[in-house]
Amino acid sequence: MEKLPKEETVSLRNKHVASCVELFFIDDPLKIVRGSGQYMFDEAGNKYLDCINNVAHVGHCHPHVVKCASEQMSLLETNSRFLHDNLVIYGKRITQYMPKELKICFFTNSGSESNDLALRIARKVTGNYDVLVLDHAYHGHLTSLVSISPYKFAHPSGDGKKQWVHVVPVPDSYRGKYRSTEYSEDQLSDLYFQEMVKVVEEAEKNGRKICLFYAESLQSCGGQIVYPKDYLKKCYQ
Repeated sequence: MEKLPKEETVSLRNKHVASCVELFFIDDPLKIVRGSGQYMFDEAGNKYLDCINNVAHVGHCHPHVVKCASEQMSLLETNSRFLHDNLVIYGKRITQYMPKELKICFFTNSGSESNDLALRIARKVTGNYDVLVLDHAYHGHLTSLVSISPYKFAHPSGDGKKQWVHVVPVPDSYRGKYRSTEYSEDQLSDLYFQEMVKVVEEAEKNGRKICLFYAESLQSCGGQIVYPKDYLKKCYQ
């Protein structure tokens, strides 16, 4: 499956791929040629347990996904402005897993597109502009989303926090402001919720109006952080 020697792959990457697209393990980068389930394989056949990839949600090359994608791509690939049975069948199926109030679908092609659309809708519906986010969060690679991602804008090469972005301490019970060595999970949930309340009250005191609260269900880029039980429930209520 290797089309070029590794050294040539590295040389061509350095020549044709932007340097800001950083490689993992830069001193000796992995050359991955295929994936299967939870594993990836390099050009020498070495197998690696994939604990870092954020794309293959059901494992690499899942046979059911490959079969369905291949069959559909060989038949039709177009936009959603034509009638097609699969579109409405899929929408019906998805909404069956949701509360009855959530019955309208927007089909997007990435997390970035989804988050950007959510921001546009929230601003239109509420008439407000500002956004509330957790520290260390990453919400996508569009300009609008880099601006609300502390993981990006707080980086030494980032542009810094915009006035309309309000950052809440991430509820990290291991390394955060409040820790599990000192508080119970219920206490941690309340303490971190109160931190969010403080940020909102401060924003409103300064005349800012928040339209949306973004939160990953489990913070990934920030360090695989699992929040205290009921933290998000309290925030959204």
